Amino acid sequence: MPAFPGVDFIEFDSLLNDEEKLVRQTARRFVDEQVIPIIEKHNREGSFPMHLVPQVAELGFFGANLSGYGCAGMSNAGYGLVMQELERGDSG
Repeated sequence: MPAFPGVDFIEFDSLLNDEEKLVRQTARRFVDEQVIPIIEKHNREGSFPMHLVPQVAELGFFGANLSGYGCAGMSNAGYGLVMQELERGDSG
């Protein structure tokens, strides 16, 4: 069964630029493929999936809205979209 694409009643997507849409898509794919399949197990065990930390770093999600220091320097909106997708995966 395909994933529910969501409904954009307020046309939020029209406010995003192409880079922000790509960032959200990347974060969404990561959450769908890496987080959702394992998060319930970690929740029940009270553990944290530490093996995901290097992957999150490789995607440039740590400090992503900062410039310099090897950070991605993405927009605050892009960073918020990343956080929204990560929370979607952790909400259970």
